[in-house]
Amino acid sequence: MNPIRLFYYVSPKAQHAKLLTADKPSVMQLLLFYVLPLSLLPCVMMYLRLYNSYPQLFFDNLPGNRLLVVSIELLVLQLVVVLTMAWITQNLAEMVNIKPNYRDSLLMMALATTPLWLTSLFYIVPNLSFNVLVHVGAVLASVLLVYRGVRYIFGIRERGALMTLSMAIVCTAGLGFAVILIGSLISWETIEQIQFALKKM
Repeated sequence: MNPIRLFYYVSPKAQHAKLLTADKPSVMQLLLFYVLPLSLLPCVMMYLRLYNSYPQLFFDNLPGNRLLVVSIELLVLQLVVVLTMAWITQNLAEMVNIKPNYRDSLLMMALATTPLWLTSLFYIVPNLSFNVLVHVGAVLASVLLVYRGVRYIFGIRERGALMTLSMAIVCTAGLGFAVILIGSLISWETIEQIQFALKKM
């Protein structure tokens, strides 16, 4: 499975017709070879950024290397949210009288989330304003990918249905990623209260 070719599904052209009529990757292929590797990016980049910039704060003052645990929990949260969002998207589509399969819903959500995953590569740039601009651009790109996914992967052409479903998915996805943020903060607080727990394991 070539990850780059997955974007052909949301930018169809005549030369891609053969690919588009071929079988799409399975749910397991998408999960193992696309969603999981990209979900690792924010976790690894956050860990490396804080490890290299603030080692004393996070490793000398926080017993048990808690940052590593939070990174792992962030990974799990991302996977759960993406899989759940694919299921929600599948059911939201019933608003416009279509019933896409779970594979198509997961494909669209994975592609739409890609810009947000890639923003973590810019964590190495120690400039808040720059990173805010990068994230704004990523959000706009994700919204566009949702729109094109609804149009080309789900096959909706009617403008009203296209806009309605796209906005419903975008709003619901926003709540999903809020869950990731809140879950990360809660997990950090929980680990803070368990002194030296990892060292005793």
